[in-house]
Amino acid sequence: MMKITRAPFKALTIAGLLSVSWSVAGASLDAYAVVVGGAGNGSIAQGCTTFGPPAELSFFSFHSASIPLGGIGPCGYTGGVSQVSAASGPLTNSNSVGPVILGNPGFSGSFDGAANSTADYGKLGASAHAIISGGLPGSSLALFESTGAAKFSDSLTASSPFVANNSAGFVRYQFSVDGSVTSLGAPGAFLFGETYAVLDVQQQGGPVYEILNAHVRRGEIGTISNSPPPLGWTTSMGSLSGGSTFYSLDLPMNWGQPWDVSVGLLAWAYGTADTNFLTTAKITGLELFDANHVQVTQFSISSVSGTDYVATVPEPAAVWLFGFGLLGLIGVVRRKARTA
Repeated sequence: MMKITRAPFKALTIAGLLSVSWSVAGASLDAYAVVVGGAGNGSIAQGCTTFGPPAELSFFSFHSASIPLGGIGPCGYTGGVSQVSAASGPLTNSNSVGPVILGNPGFSGSFDGAANSTADYGKLGASAHAIISGGLPGSSLALFESTGAAKFSDSLTASSPFVANNSAGFVRYQFSVDGSVTSLGAPGAFLFGETYAVLDVQQQGGPVYEILNAHVRRGEIGTISNSPPPLGWTTSMGSLSGGSTFYSLDLPMNWGQPWDVSVGLLAWAYGTADTNFLTTAKITGLELFDANHVQVTQFSISSVSGTDYVATVPEPAAVWLFGFGLLGLIGVVRRKARTA
């Protein structure tokens, strides 16, 4: 059997394809949908003037949604926090609110919001929609925001004939992400509009690292990780869209030993804004290194969820080799046919 060595971050031996475990113990998916709107009743005794992010979204580096400590319903708001979990996917979730008045009827605008998410191993999607119409918010405590988020957690194990088991190493994740963030309209007082899309990764329960932060605010040019967007993205006033590849930091692991990884994608829309990253944010490759940070290009990898996190399409050179071999085989068959 011929073994093909692939490009660095895509390298995977055939043995790796056969060593995948199909047990789902220790692997999990989560999909979140948070939408909250309304004027609020402002009850100090009830705790309706103090806000914080929902505990369900504590994994993410960007804490978006604001929830009154006294509770959404008791504090005069509409909506809620929805979380669903499963061991296998794809897993989806959605939530919506509206129209809900943001102050005194006849004098204030109303809010409509929606959030969607989809979670699968190696592939996440999230979107959030928010719009204020018919006027401006009439209450200083008004809420008008939506958050869709998805997360997967898995356990991976890598081995290589060129690296001793139990020795230290590093892994770098490659992500393909595409989507859009939009908050159109001229800026002005009480014309709220802002949106984020954030991709996070965590290894072995350590710090949560932000891979991507796409952001746009009404009346401003969009940014990615607080910088001008890279190639593959276009931006204009209140708009940012496109897609490209992003990489994680080199995170520590041990060869031959399982390590835990969690990846989350969050989309947030506030005021009048849209975030649509529901199409895909997925792992498209891994780079592995030994203790001296020398790249290892031949390895096998398994996951508790049974997911193959490394692409298995042959490189063009390998395809060419296969093509030449096939042509040679055809020539041999034709020569034998002529002889017969």
